[in-house]
Amino acid sequence: MPLELADYGVVIFALGMIAWIVVAVFAPKKQDPNLAGIIKDNTKALTELSAVIEQQGQMLQAQGQALQELTKLFNDLRLEVVRKVG
Repeated sequence: MPLELADYGVVIFALGMIAWIVVAVFAPKKQDPNLAGIIKDNTKALTELSAVIEQQGQMLQAQGQALQELTKLFNDLRLEVVRKVG
């Protein structure tokens, strides 16, 4: 009995291998993506993103300077109000 069971196992394994080979040979191949095109697009996108980030940094710097000037003006105004009132 165990010998017959082993024979069935070998047959099932052999059929599985044959099925795998048939699928591997005759199955439609996946299309290889155009890797060079993808890299080119990603590089372009990253370059544009870097430019946008640089612009954002410049805008933040300009806003910071404007806020510093406003703070100075408010402090000067407060000092003049205190001088006139006090």
